[in-house]
Amino acid sequence: MAEKKVKKDKGPAFEIKDVTISASTAQMLEKARRDGVETAFDRAASMKACPIGSESACCKICFMGPCRLNAKDPYSKVGVCGATIDTVQARNFARFVVGGCAAHTDHGMGMLDLFREVIHGHVKEYEIKDVRKLEQVARSVGIETDGKNVQQIAEELYKQLEVTYTQVEGEIPFASRVPEKTLETWRKLNFVPRGAMREIMESMHRTHMGVDQEYENIAQQFSRTALSDGWGGSMVATEISDILYGTPRPIAVETDMGVLKEDHVNIIVHGHEPNMFESMLVSCNNPILIQAAKDAGAKGINLGGMCCSGAEMMSRHGVPHCGPLHVHRGCHCNRCSGCHGRGCAVYQTGAGRSGQMLQHPHIHHQLPRQNRRGRACAV
Repeated sequence: MAEKKVKKDKGPAFEIKDVTISASTAQMLEKARRDGVETAFDRAASMKACPIGSESACCKICFMGPCRLNAKDPYSKVGVCGATIDTVQARNFARFVVGGCAAHTDHGMGMLDLFREVIHGHVKEYEIKDVRKLEQVARSVGIETDGKNVQQIAEELYKQLEVTYTQVEGEIPFASRVPEKTLETWRKLNFVPRGAMREIMESMHRTHMGVDQEYENIAQQFSRTALSDGWGGSMVATEISDILYGTPRPIAVETDMGVLKEDHVNIIVHGHEPNMFESMLVSCNNPILIQAAKDAGAKGINLGGMCCSGAEMMSRHGVPHCGPLHVHRGCHCNRCSGCHGRGCAVYQTGAGRSGQMLQHPHIHHQLPRQNRRGRACAV
């Protein structure tokens, strides 16, 4: 009887030191490995990328394919529809742009929907906290504010910002903020977005099989679509968040895994729903819920953040961030829901200052500063 072959243990799929320079992240990966927990790093190490797809030489737009072209000999053949590799790569990239733009646009529309319900009195849990920012944003899109009350300005601003999404001709409202020379270049190249929905729709249309085979046209369209994100959905979400929740200002905040507390109920916010996180902030300071945590054996509730919305909670309310932000030296994507591309200022919280307390102006409790060095993104 043939002996059953025993697979040799090849050891770890990757070296932890090769995937992170953060000591705390390395510790978490080591623990995950000991506990047998698979992480994204494990899956990435075991996933062999498609050599054709990795060169964006594969087209799956229609069901006559997928068509596999050769990036090493790019013009030796074309797709079934006649698309060259230039067209295929432009289509693929355009649809990535559309996906990101749609995500930020929908997020911005969610914020705008809330803004409308607040100013019409249908949602009473929120209010306009930063009137000065309201007036500033209104003036930036051409709304006259002199002699008008907050309600009038807010209603006019809502109608104007709604155009960001629904307009089919003309220029997106926040184009008025673009530096003059830059805007002149955009107009020359026909890059100025009309409305986010129009640009997303046209991008999906142009990249469909048998519609636009010219990669230059597709590149022009995805550039316009990308700008409708940065100067549309993302910017609207940022401004409405500031108006409703208060404008962030530079603060010192503790970061990294050390913010977790063993003797507390730890809640980490993550995602793209700032409305919910604002409610969570209130809930975590609710005496009834704090008492419930204590009755369960904890000392209290510890709220922390992670990734994009964690950065927003950090910069706006001083909520500790569980991520190793010191690794990024600023914004890691320049288009997260925390700053929406307005840029990051990198602040050092300091080292060796255990026991010092930070008092945040909007939260009526003190935040202990960790005895470690961390860098945080604060606008």
